[in-house]
Amino acid sequence: MIIADLNWILSYNKDEKRLPLFNPGRLISVSVFLISLSVTAQEKRPELITDRPDQTESAVVVPLRSLQIETGFLMQKNETDLAVERLLSYNTTLLRYGLLERLELRIGLDLLSEKLEVKNTDIKEHITGTGPLLLQFKYKVAEERGWIPDIAFIGGATLPCVAKEFFRTSGVAPVFRLALSHTLSDRLALGSNLGAEWDGESRTPGFYYSFVLGITATEKLGLFTEFYGLMREPGKRMHLFDAGFTFLMLHNLQLDISGGVGLNKIAFDRFISFGFTYRLPR
Repeated sequence: MIIADLNWILSYNKDEKRLPLFNPGRLISVSVFLISLSVTAQEKRPELITDRPDQTESAVVVPLRSLQIETGFLMQKNETDLAVERLLSYNTTLLRYGLLERLELRIGLDLLSEKLEVKNTDIKEHITGTGPLLLQFKYKVAEERGWIPDIAFIGGATLPCVAKEFFRTSGVAPVFRLALSHTLSDRLALGSNLGAEWDGESRTPGFYYSFVLGITATEKLGLFTEFYGLMREPGKRMHLFDAGFTFLMLHNLQLDISGGVGLNKIAFDRFISFGFTYRLPR
């Protein structure tokens, strides 16, 4: 009936050069049909799930043939009795592309700046350049069902080839993580990562862990708190805490800000980050 009404409205009387007589009932039915199409299209839009600003990678892959751009600014500061170190990441960009229904490709590259000041001296260093290139994939292993969480596997490596010499590692640094996510309620979700990471210098990997609690405050505002760390040989173990929020400006555009502190001497004293995520197509 509605399709017939559409054809009726779009029909044209060539002899009389006018549309058929106006019919309110037909117009209402067509309007309802068009509104339902709009609502259905909005319902089919996939939710924007990001891997920033927290350190825990999600167990969700980006939609098929979608490009998700996640970028931002990060400032870290570490102070000892001898020196003050500031590391700035001007462009912490991660590109995520949905290659298959369960598989995404990931490319990351940072523009880095490190400032080092030795206390009680005139020694100051400031070096800027690109960091190592990150190449990864994420594969969705299982959907959440009952006590089984969302599960994804992330594998890849950072390559020193494009990095400035100061930020370049001696070799390739593999990274492997298992990402888990479990819904606790309509407003709470728990995520975690477990994995192994190499630093490009040593053959011995470090073991990575993270636990994040996500809170849905409103339809647009999200909050999180997180513990994470990297377990290397004694004397090189880092433990950190951070928290922050996200704000969904559009269905495909999200802003974020976060900050954190180190929980031991090896970790950075404090850091702050802000950025955004944008997905194409809309």
